[in-house]
Amino acid sequence: MGSRVAVRIATTEDVPAYRQAVQASADRLRAWNPVNPGDLGYHLRLQSPAHRTFLITMLQPGRGHGIVGKVNVTNVVRGRALAGALGYDSYDPHAGRGLFAEGLRLVIDVALTPQPRGMGLHRVEASVQPGNMRSGGLLRRLGFRPRGDWPGYLWLADAQGRDAWRDHVTYGVTREQWPAADYAPRVPARPVIVLLGAGLPAPPERSRPTTESQWSPEAIGVGRALATEVGVPLLRDDGELPVRLADAVSGAVIITARPAAAVVPDLVGAGVHAPVVADLATIEGAADLVRLALQARAATGVDDAS
Repeated sequence: MGSRVAVRIATTEDVPAYRQAVQASADRLRAWNPVNPGDLGYHLRLQSPAHRTFLITMLQPGRGHGIVGKVNVTNVVRGRALAGALGYDSYDPHAGRGLFAEGLRLVIDVALTPQPRGMGLHRVEASVQPGNMRSGGLLRRLGFRPRGDWPGYLWLADAQGRDAWRDHVTYGVTREQWPAADYAPRVPARPVIVLLGAGLPAPPERSRPTTESQWSPEAIGVGRALATEVGVPLLRDDGELPVRLADAVSGAVIITARPAAAVVPDLVGAGVHAPVVADLATIEGAADLVRLALQARAATGVDDAS
C-alpha cells in the first residue's frame, strides 16, 4: 500500500479493466513496447515463483479503469544469482502524475524483500531502448544505475510497425542499495592502461603541445584499438597528463615515451591506484589487446553499494 496507489498480483477479474487500460494507452506505448490488450491472460498462465505480474491500482479510482500500470518480474534466477528482470507499462489517463513511480517502488520492495514476505531477490534489472528517455529517466529517478549496453537486444516494432532488433541499455539495483537515493550517481571502475613506447619521441614542453604526427602511427593505432576494447578515452602523455587524467573519470589508455616510474606520480595524483603497464613492443595482435583489457578491469574493483 502506498499513499496514492496499491500493488497486488493480477487476477482473472482484472482482465476487462486491463484491456481498457491498454487500449487507452496504445498510441503512447507502441513506440517502445508491443501493445496487446489481451495479453494479461498469457501472463496469468505463467504465474510462478519465476514470473510475477503486479498491477498498480489507484486507491481512489473514481471513474474509469483505475489501473495505473503493470509490472512483470520475470526471468527470475535463483541459486547464486537471485536476480530478476522488470518489464512494465504505465497507462492513461494516470501517466505523468508520479503514480506509476510510486507503485514501481512498491514492486521493487516486494522483489528485494527476503522470502517468504517478498520474492527474495538480490538484484533487479530493467532494459530500455536508448531513445526511451522517459523510461530511462524513471529508472534513474528510482536510483537504478547503468549496467551495460546491449546491441540488438530485442526484436521489436517501432511506432510505424517496422520490426527490427532494437538496442537496449540495462539499469539495475541491488538489495544493499535499496531504497536508493533519487538519481544515484554511477560509480565507474576506471581502468587505466599505460603503454610504454620505446623509441617514441619524448613528450614536448607544456608550452609546445604535441600533434598526432609527432607520435608513431602504429602506437596511435594500438592505443585507439585498446581504448575501444576497454571503452575509455586515449590520452597522449603530452605534458598535460595530470589535467587530462583528472577529467578521464571512466579510465584511460595512456601512450607515453617516459619510463613507468616517471608516470606514476601523475597517476597517483589523479587518484589512479591500479594501473596496468605494458610495453607497446609486446602487443602483437587482438589477443594481447583483449588480455590487457581484461587485466585492467580485473585490477580495478568498484564498490557502488553505498
